Order: sequence, then C-alpha cells, then structure tokens
Amino acid sequence: MMGRISRFSTDREGFLCSISQPSIFNMPDTVLEIFGQPPLNIYTQICLCYSMDKARRSEIVHILQSGLVRLTESFPWIAGQVVRDDTSGLFKITTLGKTPRLVVKDVTDTALPMEQLKNVQFPFRMMHETDLAPRSTIPGLFSESEHNPVFLLQATYIDGGLLLTFLGHHQAIDGTGLAQIVSLLSKACNGEPFTEEEKIMGNMERDNIVPLFSEIERLRYGDLYEKLKHQIVPKYTPTTSENPPSCSWRYFIFSGDSLSKLKQLASQNLTTGIPFVSTDDSLTAFVWQAVSRARLQRLEKNTKTTIGRAINVRPCLGIRNTYPGMITNMAYSNNTLSELVDAPLGHVASNLRSKLDSEELKQNTRALATLINDNLGTPITSPTATMDMSSDIALSSWAQQNFYALDFGLGLGLPESVRRPEFTPVESLMYFLPKTKKGDVALAICLREEDMEALRKDGEMMKYATFIE
Repeated sequence: MMGRISRFSTDREGFLCSISQPSIFNMPDTVLEIFGQPPLNIYTQICLCYSMDKARRSEIVHILQSGLVRLTESFPWIAGQVVRDDTSGLFKITTLGKTPRLVVKDVTDTALPMEQLKNVQFPFRMMHETDLAPRSTIPGLFSESEHNPVFLLQATYIDGGLLLTFLGHHQAIDGTGLAQIVSLLSKACNGEPFTEEEKIMGNMERDNIVPLFSEIERLRYGDLYEKLKHQIVPKYTPTTSENPPSCSWRYFIFSGDSLSKLKQLASQNLTTGIPFVSTDDSLTAFVWQAVSRARLQRLEKNTKTTIGRAINVRPCLGIRNTYPGMITNMAYSNNTLSELVDAPLGHVASNLRSKLDSEELKQNTRALATLINDNLGTPITSPTATMDMSSDIALSSWAQQNFYALDFGLGLGLPESVRRPEFTPVESLMYFLPKTKKGDVALAICLREEDMEALRKDGEMMKYATFIE
C-alpha cells in the first residue's frame, strides 16, 4: 500500500508540514506500563545526518510517508497520542492520526552546508532543536500541535544534506524503544516485512509487563520507602539559587582506538569478584573521574558525588529488546571527589559493573514499579530525586543503538553522523551517542561553564578525547 501526502501547510516560518488526514479508525486504547505513569511529557530526540542532492527531495518525502503508512498498519499505536484517562487517572495511548506526523523544513538559505557541518563534526551549536525538531524536548517551549503524539519526525533540508530527527514521547518510548521504532520505520521504508517477533513484541499489552511485588515479596524486600529513598523526591526541597549557573552542551569524541585503550587500562585493576568490565563501564568511569577532577576547582575534596546510569532492564525482566515501551531504571554509585579521582580506573569501573547484577536490578526494578503503583495519584519518584547536579552526573548510554546502520531506502547510504539536537541546558546530564562504524563514541555533556573549561584543559581527558567546539 502506497502512502501519499494529503496536504501541505505552512506551520511556522520556514516550515512545510505534511499533515496526515484525520484518523478514519479508532484503535483500542493502550494503558502505558508502570514506568510511563509518572507524568513527564518530555521528548527524546535523535538526528541522523545524510548527504544528498536537491533533486531527491520530493522522492524522500514520498518514501518516508509511505514507510509511516506501512509502520502504522502493523503498529497502530505509533500514530497515537499520550493522554490521561479522565476516569482512571492512568496515562494511555489513544487515537490521534492516520500516521505519525512528518514535518518538512527547508533551511538551505540559513543553515551551514552539509560539507561544512562535516568539517566541524556536527557540533551542538549548529544543530539546535528549534531548527531540527517540530517540538521541544522540555514541554512548553515550542510545539507543532496541542497534542502529545507518541512518535513524530522532521526532515530538514540543508545545502547538500538531509537531517532526519525522530522524537519519542518519553512516557511511551525509552531510548531503546526509540531505536527499535526507528529501525522498524527503516524496514518499512525499504519494503521489508516485519518479523512475527517484532509484531508480537511491538503490540504487547503494556500495563502488566512489569510484575509488581506480592505481599510476601514486599516483606522479603523490606521497606520500599527506605530502600528506594534515593529515588523519592524529598517533601521539602532546598531553595534553588536565584542565579543558576550558566551551562552549555558540548561534544567530546572518543575514537575506537581510545576506547580500546581505556578498556585495557581499566581491565588491569579490577576489584575482587568482578571478572570483567565493558567498554561502557570503562568510559563511564573515565568520564566520572575527569568531570570530578574539573569540579575540584570549586568543590571541597570530601564532597560526595553520585553517578546515576540509565539502565535498559528488559533482559533482567525477561523482556526482549524488541519491546518498544518504557522499561528503564537507574543504577547509582557514589564516592567522595578525592577518593574517586585518586582511585585506579579499574576500581571505579568495577564498582560501576557491580551495580549491574541482573537479579539485584530485577528486584529493585520490581520494587520501584510497586512503589510507583502505590502512589499513582500523587507521584513521588524521580530518577534524579536526591541528586545534586552541581556535583553529580546523570548518564544515559545509546552507544549500542544501531542508528548508523539505517538508510530508510532513501538511496543516500548510511548516516554521516548521529547527533542529539541541542536543547535546554540541564547541568550534569550526559549521553553516549551511538557508536560509529569506525567504533567512535561521542559524549554529549552539559556542564556549567567553569567546569566545561576545566574539563577541556584536563590533560588526561584530552589524551583520549577530542573536544568539539
């Protein structure tokens, strides 16, 4: 079945929007899984950058719209919206449009050409969400509509290039889920059939996918409020400064060779009981130490520092990675700044690895789900509930996601780069972006200006990384 663009209209200056026809069917409502119930309403964005010539533009839109039609035929919920049920108070996916919305924008006359973007390695400062995305990451800044769609995308044309930005509603789709949905769209655009597993996992009932504790399991685990207090928002939060620090987003690129060296270095000093550490563990440990060294210029040595890593807990719960919903928990490690920066890299990486015990993650995740379920009327949890972002770190790794392998049948080859569009600065928020075909990983990092300046002057950091201005 071939899709078509129903009509075009100008949305904001510079926008040419393809707007799907109103829905002609009513899909069944889908109640979100327990981790989608705390109200968040933010969007995860990822941008894939392709080289192309101007002659392909109309063909590109047709291929993408046709792919969206095929995707929605097999996964109707992907064209829905996230709403709160008036009766139950639960968040659910309900009907919105015939397909996810595709927004088209031409910034050829105002944006840097693709060749120059490549030369400067696609920095944050030249790839802002206001240009590349139809709505903001943080709610309330800008949006293409008053609805909260599950999934949408924007095709942005620049001189010599196409920038494809995909957005997923974070209550319905986590980072792993977004990678799965975008992969399915690439298959659809290529005319490839979906596997039975993809269709089954993609359309599973969500509300009971994470089993809550029984009464006996509650007793065995212990007091939920005590054991999970680090994820419970304090009733009385400290007064924030009237003059928050000026923060910015930047990239540091770690080559495949640097990553191999860091893993080798970390593997030389593993602690007892830890047989191995991954490249992700090693890089996380290295970044945590480097940022902490930078912060010692303004913080006392005995200052506590915590790192929270977003963890895909599907494997721990027996859920396949092809499930596209919201199945994420956090793993926390802490230390003092002085002890952290003085420790061998392998000791820090070992500590991070020790927090990834599958059975422990399973129990902690089910405990958190139970706690959230107990407080649906008045949500009390947050991944960064008790974190101090002036000294702590919240990190999410997308390094293993396959975005660099996706071509969407556009005839443009594979992406030249995969980036997170620049959005509102959030101090100490960090991402490892998808690994390139060469094995390079970009660290997307947001720090206050004095910390960023100290980090880019840190000799050990710059021994392994390249700073992107």
